Amino acid sequence: MNTKFSIVNLLAGAALFLLLLAGTSARAADETLKLEAELIAGTNDPHQTNGIPVTVQEARKLSRLPLKWQYYFVINSQQFSVAKNETKEVSLSTACQFSVKNLGGEQVQFALMGHGVNVGKITQTLPKGHTLVTGGNAGNTLVVLRQAD
Repeated sequence: MNTKFSIVNLLAGAALFLLLLAGTSARAADETLKLEAELIAGTNDPHQTNGIPVTVQEARKLSRLPLKWQYYFVINSQQFSVAKNETKEVSLSTACQFSVKNLGGEQVQFALMGHGVNVGKITQTLPKGHTLVTGGNAGNTLVVLRQAD
């Protein structure tokens, strides 16, 4: 009877350990943000050939902002991950770079650089479905950051 009891205890302990390990891994995965950044050009020319048109949903969101353009085109996009308390540097073009720090709890610190010079920094909560739209001194370009699906 003691042998059976010991085996049951051993199996229960192993199962509990695996559950705790799975919970720790799930929390670590939750703290890593999967992000997508887009370099977008705004224009009033609907026939621009540089880039591809943004999605209808994205165009609707951009049209609600106080911007002077009617049409928006994606010049470049990148997907990347940032672990909690880590910073990721991304280059969308030779003139547009940025860094994103994952502060935890879906909060990010976004620093935009134009030609390597810091143009601005913002800290914002970025839940799924929301976007961070920012622009610097580059005329008609914007950077859109969101959580990737």
